[in-house]
Amino acid sequence: MLYIKKILELVSSLGTPSFHSNIGQLIYSETQSNKLVMIRNIDNIWIVLDAKKIVPSKLEYTSLEEILSEFQLENIFEFPFSTYILCDGNFEDTDTIEYLSNAFEKESELYEKNRLMTVIDRLSYQLSSIESLVLNLSEPLQEEKFIDIIQSSIAELLFCSASTFKVNGLKATKISEIGYIKSSKDFIDLDEILLSCIEMSLPLNLDDVDGLETLKEDKIKVIIPIGNLENNSFLIFITRDTKIEEEEKLFINTIFRIIQHFYTKQFIELIDFKEQLSLKTLRILHTFDSLIEMLKEEKNLKEKFIESIKTLNDVEKITELNLEINLPNGVYTSKEANINVKNSDIIISYPDTLEKNKQNFLCIKINSTENILELINIMSLILDGYETILNKKQKG
Repeated sequence: MLYIKKILELVSSLGTPSFHSNIGQLIYSETQSNKLVMIRNIDNIWIVLDAKKIVPSKLEYTSLEEILSEFQLENIFEFPFSTYILCDGNFEDTDTIEYLSNAFEKESELYEKNRLMTVIDRLSYQLSSIESLVLNLSEPLQEEKFIDIIQSSIAELLFCSASTFKVNGLKATKISEIGYIKSSKDFIDLDEILLSCIEMSLPLNLDDVDGLETLKEDKIKVIIPIGNLENNSFLIFITRDTKIEEEEKLFINTIFRIIQHFYTKQFIELIDFKEQLSLKTLRILHTFDSLIEMLKEEKNLKEKFIESIKTLNDVEKITELNLEINLPNGVYTSKEANINVKNSDIIISYPDTLEKNKQNFLCIKINSTENILELINIMSLILDGYETILNKKQKG
């Protein structure tokens, strides 16, 4: 009866702070240990979840070797959700190990569900706030005011601190910052990575980069370039304690395209901005809305991807084809793809949701080729979202 009571306590505490204490006590009793530590690897940091009859010197460790050296416990058991049990006892019943594995798997599923709901709520808020940013950037602005609006909007939308550096030759000088995490640097020397970020006009996610260690130490997660090297250019550093979620990368790409579009129109092409009610931006907003729908429910992901393409205004017809060609995932003009398909202007090569190495193809006829580059841009954003969600689904 006492054992059943422990199981019921464990089930009822799943997803609460007491879960690890309850499961730690159960393992402590089952293994007849004198000492026990429960740890989990989260983003290469080893977190202490629970300890019995032992006091860790800290709650976070940089390596498993460091933990083993400190505790000197002879037995280590690995469980799902990157969870490890270190103790001086042993399991006598293999069924207990299976039950515990199931418990940690359920915890992992619940954690991912809660994480995804938090991300969706955040993305929904961000989407609703983009309208305000678009309206602000639609007015003729001085460059300084334009940068101020971007910096404050990014800080609000990404729940982060933001620092803006103005590029001058091979150096960048800090001109403003907002948020509680202050940059330790007033000047930055531009290396090949940062120069390439500006030249290619793409956001730089530091988790995907080897190098820039001093910037990573300052908790900088993403660098957004504005402008180009031929004219004025800026680097906006996004800084926060928490990592950038995969789903947030889609939003960052979206917000970057909006910013770059308006900056180009205002300060590079020098057009009359009062006439701009950006169809491009509205399309991006619509696209981002479609991505949120895919995130909310990952079922029928392929159908939702195709439907997102169909809803674009200039799309006249979509044909799904099986082609025996080797074409990397991407969006191409028919000429670039070197595919001769009747009534086809754009080709999309994308991965299948079921067969990992299978390529699918969409042949798309559009009403007018005048905006074909813009459409390819939007379709590429939708494809990025589809691939990101599919990759997470396959890893999960």
